[in-house]
Formats: sequence, structure tokens, C-alpha cells
Amino acid sequence: FASVKKMNILFLNSLGRSKWGGGEKWMIAAAKGLSEKGHRVTIACQPGSVIEQKVLTAGIDIWSFSISADIAWWKIPILKRFFAKKQLDALICCQNKDVKIGAKAARAAGVKAIFARQGIQNLSNKRRYIKPFTQYIDGIITNTNSIKTQYESFGWFPQNFIHVIYNGVELTDRAERINLFEKYNLPTDCQIIFSAGRLDHQKGFDLLIEVAQKAKETNKKWQILIAGDGKLLQNLQEKAKEARVEKIFHLIGFTDTVASILKSVDVFVLPSRYEGMPNALLEAMAAGVANIATSVNGAPELVVEGETGYLVESENATQIYQRLDTILCDKKLRKSMGRKSQERVRDQFTNEKMVENLEKL
Repeated sequence: FASVKKMNILFLNSLGRSKWGGGEKWMIAAAKGLSEKGHRVTIACQPGSVIEQKVLTAGIDIWSFSISADIAWWKIPILKRFFAKKQLDALICCQNKDVKIGAKAARAAGVKAIFARQGIQNLSNKRRYIKPFTQYIDGIITNTNSIKTQYESFGWFPQNFIHVIYNGVELTDRAERINLFEKYNLPTDCQIIFSAGRLDHQKGFDLLIEVAQKAKETNKKWQILIAGDGKLLQNLQEKAKEARVEKIFHLIGFTDTVASILKSVDVFVLPSRYEGMPNALLEAMAAGVANIATSVNGAPELVVEGETGYLVESENATQIYQRLDTILCDKKLRKSMGRKSQERVRDQFTNEKMVENLEKL
């Protein structure tokens, strides 16, 4: 392993121009880490996309290319020529249609290692997935044992085909603390609950409106901040207004200052209905913040119940409220959970470990 040869690696990601998520964050971290180890890495993505902007900022080689649909067979010759020109050693497909088109082209071009990355469960036990996901690729990379177990239950993957590589997070203390009381005009005697992610049904932020209602009814001095943007922005704003908690529940939009915000909050909450390995929770733990997460997919593999945080049932706002009450009433507990969270991330969930495991594979 120490003398692994330098490889030509392509990450293929046909996600839409305006979209960005945890999978794309993983892709750039992985690409950057492999580049720093001396491998020649390229990311193929849509021109003018958010991904393209992030790739350029990261200083990774880019190829402007898009696959518009699962049936875009006319793209295969273009891909084959590119693979031959680059003398590609490995292809990592980030979307299902990248497998159906990109992996098929790579197989025809004789690329040696072709993997599909499944950050959340994107496959079901249906016939249409069997051929591309067993004949076009050499394996699946996923970030949780829960997804691996589910896929293996389908019964049609070869043995040792699915590989778990946990997400990593950058460990840094360089972020500067933000005065959230001034920035968001919060009462100076409040306790701050924070969450982050796309404003999407998956993320469960509507449950935090119910939590805000309970906090108001019980006269808690809590303020809830949610960082992120998405299609449910107006819907969540309207729900908060209807519930009369708009002075407690704050949608602060997309921000690049999450690391600084995490230095200034009391607790992090992940109310998701489903996840892969949740990056937002991972970042909160790395920052040493006590946390509460719904017990979905990868969260139980990350959170040690009662030590690094609390796990609650999905869709259960009452449990979230109760666990928040427990944590926010006990400063010593918050500090202990934050410290143990940080230790757990340093031990098992760093970017360095993630890149090392990917390189080995």
C-alpha cells in the first residue's frame, strides 16, 4: 500500500446546475485529498453549475460535461475518447445516470476500476438496476453499514461488492466565533439551537417548528437557527408564522460561516427523516457541540447514545424537545458530550482517514 502507483482518476457527477449537497462535498474533499497524495484527479460536471464553482475554488482539474438523462447513449463515444486520452485508471460515478451511461462507456474503454458512490439509498430492489449496477461497475462505495446491509439484502450483488467508507470532516480551529446575538438580533439571555441543510422534506425542519411551539408554551428561552436554502423556504416561513413562533424559529439562509456559527451555539439538532452519513452532524461533532439526531441510517453509526449526543425517533418532535430540555438544563453534560463528540470524530471520521481508505480501495 505504501508504494501505491499514481493513478488517473475521474469523478463523474451529472447533478443539476443549481444543486449541491453532502455527496458533492464528499466528492471534492475526496478529489482534493487524492490530488494531494499525487494522483491525477479530474471532476466532470455540468458547465455553469454550483459544483463547477466549488471545483474551481478547490483547484481541482475540471472537465465540463453533462449527462442529461439515463438514455443519453450519444454521450458514450465522447466519454470513451476522453477516457482513452486520459489513460484513465479509475472512475467514480456520483449519480445513477452516471453509472448507466458513464460506467458503460468506461467498461467498453477498458477502465480498470469503476465504482458507484451511494451517499444515500438511491437503489431499490428493482430489475432495472441489476444490469448497470452489477455488469458496468466493479463495486459500490457507500458511507454507512445500514445502506450496505439494505443493498446486500437484494440478493443480486456479488460478494464483497459493497464497500463502506465513512465520510470525513476537516478538523480545524481556525474559524472565528460569531456574535450570533448581534448578527441575528437574539435576546442576550437565550440558548441557541442550531441546524443546517437543504430546506427539503427529507431534513425534517418542520419538526423544529413544533419544538419551537413547545418551547414557547413552556417559556423556554430558546432560539432556533437553521442555515440552508431550498424549495421549502416559503412553506417553512408560512408554517412558522401560523404557529406564531417566527420570533423563535429563524431561517438564516445559505452561509459559508457554519464553522464559526458552531463555535457560538449551545446544541446542534439533526431532525432528518432519512440520511446517509450526515455531514452537518459530523461537522457539529467535530466542532465539539452537543447534539441530538434522529436515529436514521448513518446517524446511529456516528452518535454514541448518551455519550456524544442523543438519538431520537424520526418524526418525533416531542422527543427532540425533551432531549433539548435535558441538554440545555445541564451545562456539564453539554461540555462532556461536545468533548466526546470531538474525540470520536478525531478517531474515526477525519478527511485523512476517508481519503486513505478510498485510496486503498
